Amino acid sequence: MKKIMWLLVIVMVISLLAGCSSNTATGGGGAEEIYIASANPMTGDSAQFGDMKVKAIQLALDEVNEAGGINGAKVSLLVGDDTGNPKEAPNVAQRFADDKKVLAVIGHWNSSCTLAARGIYNDAGMPVITDSVNKDITDGSTPYLYRISLTDTTQAEYLAEYAYEVMGKRKVGIMYTSNDFGAGITADFSRVFEEKGGVVVATETYHEGQSIDFTPQLTKLRNEDPDLMFIAGYYVETALIAQQAQSVGLDVPMLGTDGISSEELIRLGGTAVEGILFTGFFHPQVKYPGTEEFVTSFREKYNREPDTYAALAYDSAKIILKAIEEKGATREGIKSYLSEVKDFPGVAGPISFDDKNDVTRGIIILEVKNLEIVPAEVQP
Repeated sequence: MKKIMWLLVIVMVISLLAGCSSNTATGGGGAEEIYIASANPMTGDSAQFGDMKVKAIQLALDEVNEAGGINGAKVSLLVGDDTGNPKEAPNVAQRFADDKKVLAVIGHWNSSCTLAARGIYNDAGMPVITDSVNKDITDGSTPYLYRISLTDTTQAEYLAEYAYEVMGKRKVGIMYTSNDFGAGITADFSRVFEEKGGVVVATETYHEGQSIDFTPQLTKLRNEDPDLMFIAGYYVETALIAQQAQSVGLDVPMLGTDGISSEELIRLGGTAVEGILFTGFFHPQVKYPGTEEFVTSFREKYNREPDTYAALAYDSAKIILKAIEEKGATREGIKSYLSEVKDFPGVAGPISFDDKNDVTRGIIILEVKNLEIVPAEVQP
């Protein structure tokens, strides 16, 4: 009888241990390893942004792991490369959506990629924090997706008002990349600028990653005699546009978007981009709790200056990690936390999401001055 009882006890202990060891990353507390994913451009013309985002996310994970992880569980990062291509983004999204151990995704960077992938994540109940700016991304159809950057409409309104009221410009020529981001922000900028009394004298387009000679478009803009050029695109083409504008004699101030908020703009464009103004959501000189520590850690680890998207990715990772700590290692737990969070202390400023899952935050106007990116003297 005693032998039978002991055998039963042993069986029960083995069963309990087996149950504990079978916990997965999506099964709540006590997970052996927790996974989040990055879905961003790691190759192609937007690769600089993807690289900076992955570096920042890894920094956030290293910090929590060095402190013992979350309930003893290590947090690991899986990296997907959407190449900045909306045809590839759904493949990356499906891979992460089908992987039950992945709890949340940070990405995509390009608006066209996020629009192409968001439905896949939503169907899988996958929380996503994106820094894409196209306003249609948060149209209410994908409640698992949250945006940590301001929409293109909001940026356009700030920029149009800044151009008209602060810079005193009245005639603008526009160059924009022919994708969802470029078309959306151009339409909104034009609308607001004209509502204020300004005139859009010419609008020219180009293809990201394909166009390298902008002389025909710039010549048309020059012939319309603008007093400002607005460029709705990314840093590679903007650097070329700035250089070629000088060649055709288009010597006017330039205004850009968050898509050029990168040190690569200066490396590629040199003195041609001196004086260009553009939007951003972060700068080391604009300090919040944790900003200095983040900048110092990023510099020490990577020997580079963090840009806007590094800061937003770091904040995205931190808020996901806090969600797991507070609500458990499940996709639904993270979604629940994101829907409730108020004034989360981010290094780029406090984070709250409105009823459309858009972040509520301010905007910064940045400037290339003496070949460095600095906050502009006059802010919105």
